[in-house]
Amino acid sequence: MDNPNTPSPSMVGNPEDLPELTGELAEKVQTVLESQINPAIASHGGKASLVGIEGQDVYLRLGGGCQGCGMAQVTLTQGIETALRDAVPEIGNIIDATDHASGNNPYFESSKK
Repeated sequence: MDNPNTPSPSMVGNPEDLPELTGELAEKVQTVLESQINPAIASHGGKASLVGIEGQDVYLRLGGGCQGCGMAQVTLTQGIETALRDAVPEIGNIIDATDHASGNNPYFESSKK
C-alpha cells in the first residue's frame, strides 16, 4: 500500500540515508523530538524521526512499536503534534510519512477486518 503522505524521494530511505536537515525549523523540531517526544514514546518501543521539511511543513516517520500501531494516529495528533505546536508555533502541517503496513512489531495491533 502506498502512503499518500510520503515526502519527495530525496526525503525517504533508510535512516542512515536521510538527508541532513538544517535550518532553524529543523533544529527546533529535532530538539523537541529528542527531549520530549522520543523519551515518552520509548516506553512503548517507539521513536519519531524528522525525515523532511517542505516550507513550514514537517514530515515525520514513526518507528519501532509505533510503526503499524493501531494507536499511532492518536499518538501523532494528541501527543506529538500537540507538543510540536506548543514548542514550535510557526510549524505548518505535520505529516505522517510512515509506512504503517510494514510495521513488524506494533505496540497495539490494528484490528483485523
